[in-house]
Amino acid sequence: MNRKTIREGVKVEGIGLHSGGRAKVFLHPCEGGHGIVFSVHNERGSALIPALTPFVAETRRRVVLAKDGVSVQTVEHLLAACFGMGVTDLLVEVYGSELPIGDGSALIWVEAFRDAGMVELDEPAPVFSVPDLVAVGNGNGVVRVMPAEHFIAHFLFATEHRLVGIQEASFDEKENDFATEIAPARTFGFWEEVSQLWEQGLAKGGSLDNAIVVFPDRYSSPLRFPNELARHKLLDLMGDLMLLGFRLRGKVVANSSGHALHHEFCKTLLKVMERVTEEEAKANG
Repeated sequence: MNRKTIREGVKVEGIGLHSGGRAKVFLHPCEGGHGIVFSVHNERGSALIPALTPFVAETRRRVVLAKDGVSVQTVEHLLAACFGMGVTDLLVEVYGSELPIGDGSALIWVEAFRDAGMVELDEPAPVFSVPDLVAVGNGNGVVRVMPAEHFIAHFLFATEHRLVGIQEASFDEKENDFATEIAPARTFGFWEEVSQLWEQGLAKGGSLDNAIVVFPDRYSSPLRFPNELARHKLLDLMGDLMLLGFRLRGKVVANSSGHALHHEFCKTLLKVMERVTEEEAKANG
């Protein structure tokens, strides 16, 4: 797999799910090795923020990246589209504090990539093959990865909600199509959580047009997939894994995890990669 960028620039505009403010985003092609970088411009100033694990500032209900006092939030859906579509190099010029939410899925970004066209670069994409089992947990959830020949992921989302119950979703990069099977899955929230989110200053831009609300006896709109909630959790996981800065080769299994645990998982994987790299360097003299 080679590195990939977009062929030409494209603009995306819309409402931010949590801030409720309008955001304008310009996606620009980049040379190989640039990685995914956010050029953010808002009331706090301007900054170039690499889409990498060390720049994650917050993981409560969304992912926030920050540098030099400037931040941008809800980056996970764009990063999931990058992961799923193989985009490794991209300049994301943001005017505002948050990326547009679209319909609550990653389709807004998949469509932007298709409008811009994609170009394969003459440079291999960075890949890390997991040497053995790596796992992290926090009492509520667990994420683990084991060796595999390519990227595979499975998400189990377990709830006590009688309508949702247990949902599962899987993605195999050799067999599944991200654009049609994962990207359309929308973000969601349980009705009893909505007022809490508002009190926390979140979900100000949320509506029935950009999120699924799970009521005690019904969904706010028909599901696109019977397991749409689990597919969206898998989408979020893939976006969080994009922050590693390399393609993960292995089978990832996640049970009832969220952005915070995914962040801990990424930090653990980076330490494993550093150890493996040092061992290989010593072995090669």
